Amino acid sequence: MFLKIKKIVLSKTVIVVFSLVVSFGMITGAFIYRVKKANGYCVTPNGMYCFGGTITAVQFCCNGMRISISPPRDGDFLLSYGSMVYMWWNPTVGQCVTGDAYPGGICTIPCKKGCCRGPKIDGVIRQMGTTLMGPPAGMCNGQMSI
Repeated sequence: MFLKIKKIVLSKTVIVVFSLVVSFGMITGAFIYRVKKANGYCVTPNGMYCFGGTITAVQFCCNGMRISISPPRDGDFLLSYGSMVYMWWNPTVGQCVTGDAYPGGICTIPCKKGCCRGPKIDGVIRQMGTTLMGPPAGMCNGQMSI
């Protein structure tokens, strides 16, 4: 009888310890992933995304322009009618840009019904600065552009 009770207690102990180890690993992994995600997007203290890199694509939307930016701080952002653009106002492919954006937003593209929901964007640009003639030799802030 004593051996049977000892076997049950031992098996429950193993299950509890295993569960604790797995839980600790999941919680630690969630924090590690969150830190990497936040550093990748460069979130400012007021909750906006900062971005910077070379413009790789421009798409016109009903409510502005969707701008794709390459690393180091990449993403797809909407340049809306309320966005402030500094320096040379040159949002074309190959230009270096830097700025910040509000999270969220929708790029609406022309369709048969007027305007339809377009591709996903990372944010709506609040302010942005561009270069005049593009980066020298495909470089933007020391980072090679695509």
